Amino acid sequence: MLDVAVRPWVSRVVRLGYLAKGLIYSLIGLLALRLALGDGGRLTDPSGVLRTVLSQRFGRELLAIIGIGIVGYAAYYIFEAAADLRRRGGGVRGWTDRGLTMIKAAVYGLIGVQALMVVFFDRRPTDRTEQGASTVMQLPLGKWLLIAIGIGVAFYGFTQLRMVWRGGVDDDIDASRARREAPWILSLGRFGIAARSVIIILMGSTFAWSGWQGRASDADGYREALRTVASYDSWLLAAIGAGLLCFGIYQLCHARYAKIAIG
Repeated sequence: MLDVAVRPWVSRVVRLGYLAKGLIYSLIGLLALRLALGDGGRLTDPSGVLRTVLSQRFGRELLAIIGIGIVGYAAYYIFEAAADLRRRGGGVRGWTDRGLTMIKAAVYGLIGVQALMVVFFDRRPTDRTEQGASTVMQLPLGKWLLIAIGIGVAFYGFTQLRMVWRGGVDDDIDASRARREAPWILSLGRFGIAARSVIIILMGSTFAWSGWQGRASDADGYREALRTVASYDSWLLAAIGAGLLCFGIYQLCHARYAKIAIG
């Protein structure tokens, strides 16, 4: 357990991570919604958002803040799951929940690392989904590992949809306090989580298919998943875009109501 004197610092960094996530998802959702409504916009992903931020005034400084926040957020939740601070246990269900938490945190951590690579090494952020899939497939039993990763990602998406369907909330938000002070946050969050879950399920499915076919190019990131949604119907894209925007706003609010075990 970390020393008591470190706790406020840890809490602030983790909350900064929620703010960074909120900014990223809000921009992805807003741009997709505008495209669906014929008001400009475009389909993008976290790497695209980082490029957009970089092009703004003080963009490099903002990327540094985003990178520090998300890396700190990821490190905390990997530690939290490994140390079982939420007492999920060591059984199959406990390790499944903790494993999904660590995978989710690691994925976000890569976004933070990308931001910091821009700040310190001038490396332009790019979507590395296909490259990552190719790297996994080069490992021993890599094809089956990528299939397993895809199934795990899709499973996480389904568990999030199940939580929303049952009226649940994330276990890392102080729901009782949010209901007292701003109950609309939880409703907004459920809509946002449902929209994000659709994208996660689509991405996970393509990872598994990519492994099965042995083609890294079949693995889709956020932008490609949104393109798949857009190919069905513009109104469906509008709904998903609005949902991702709501998820972004939910994450911004999450920074205030997050339950941080050592914060």
